[in-house]
Parts: sequence; C-alpha cells; structure tokens
Amino acid sequence: MGKNHPSLGDPCRVVKTALGCAPEDIAPNVIITPFMPLKAFRRHFEKDSVKELSPPFFFDGLTGVYGGERITVIRTGIGPSRVGDCISILSMTPAQNVLFIGAVGALGAGHQIGDIFLPTEAADGEGYTRYLFNSFNAVVESAPIVACGGCLEAALAKFVKGRGLTVGQGRIFTIGSIAFESQENLQVLKDSGFDAIEMELSAFFAAAAYHQLAFAALTYVSDLPLLSSLWDKKSVEEKERLKDAYRSMPLLSMEFFSLLDKG
Repeated sequence: MGKNHPSLGDPCRVVKTALGCAPEDIAPNVIITPFMPLKAFRRHFEKDSVKELSPPFFFDGLTGVYGGERITVIRTGIGPSRVGDCISILSMTPAQNVLFIGAVGALGAGHQIGDIFLPTEAADGEGYTRYLFNSFNAVVESAPIVACGGCLEAALAKFVKGRGLTVGQGRIFTIGSIAFESQENLQVLKDSGFDAIEMELSAFFAAAAYHQLAFAALTYVSDLPLLSSLWDKKSVEEKERLKDAYRSMPLLSMEFFSLLDKG
C-alpha cells in the first residue's frame, strides 16, 4: 500500500462495514461493475456456492464459484470515488486481480453500439465542480493520464478476440459530469485524441495500480454520442445490439477469470 493512504483501522471492521463480510470471504478474482445487476452474475455461479455480501451500506456483492474458480462480484454504483473507495477496501482482503466491466460512449469512427472496447489509458476528468469553474478545454488539458498497465490487459485482449468478438481499443476520458457532454465538448475530446468517454476508469486504474493489484477493464460501446445524443431514441437494431452486449458482459467476465490461470 502506498505511503499516502490513510489508516482506516481494523481491516475486519472496515471490510465488514463496507462489504458486509469477513476479508477472507472476498475471492482472489474480483469483478467490479458500476451498474450491472448482481442477478446477472448469480445465475451463472455453481448451485449452492453463492455467499451474499450484506453490508449495512456502501457496496452490494456476492462471492461464488464458476468454472472451478472463486469469484467475487461487487456493484459499486456509478462514479469514480465509489470505484476508488471500493478498490482501496479490497486491498484489505485476499483480492489479487480486479476486472472492471462497464460501458463507454465511443467518439471515433469505426465503432458500433455493442462492440467490445478495451481501454489503453484514461484521462482523469473527475470532479463535477471543476466543470463549473473552469473552461472545458482547461479541464481536458490539465487532466492527468493514467495507464491501463495492470498486467491483465494482454490476457484479456487475447481472451475476447478468441471469442470472435468485434474489439476496439483506445484512450478514454473519464468525464465528471453528464451535463457537460455537449456536442461541442465531445468534439474537443475527439480532437484531443480520445476515443471514448465514461465515468469511472481513471479512478479504477489509479486505485488498482496504487494498491498493486493486477487489473484490466472490459467495456462495451453503449452509445455514439457524436452521432446521436445519449438522450436520443435508438433504432431497433441498436437496441438489439445493446441488449446482446449488456447480457454478455457478466458471463464473459466470469469466463475470463475461470480461464486466467489455465492459459
């Protein structure tokens, strides 16, 4: 653990409060998702292997067995501080490998809704207040870059490509406010060399690296905001592609961990 991290006290009490379990109830392989429902994972675990995490507040989750491997899934809620805090608390447990699964809005050409997208780095555009008191250009120019160098990215890329899926890779901007996703601001991001936007990954990459966990991120393209606003109605075909991607992510992430140590 890095020198700047505060001591939160007894790890058993911290983990019990935030995750609703003992540290040893967390598996070495952990899936982090901001919004996907736990039932989408629960249905794939071996029967009678599931242990629910029941915290008084903070994060919901469960641990179970899939493909002979224990895996923990935690639903953090949307936002970078939620994800960062969760990673910091996981550092007090046996967690070794963490995989983020979520969604991105693709800015570049060649992407379709439902495509798999593997981020290579993320710019830290976190913090709603920054957008109120600075120009958007200033926020983008001052955003620190956090690399996805968590040791799992090559294995993840090999895994998804081996499934015959359409896979894109590129730079992410973690934006701190949906309200500032105007066409003008999105164009600034594209012109600055960013391939997609989302709302958690800079915190995920930074926290996992800080706590020396192995990590990677598996996302799908949920929208193409420069072509069609987040608020615009999607076509029937787009809805089907979105539904297929959304449904496939939990099983993909679990299969990845079940095969990780088997080559």
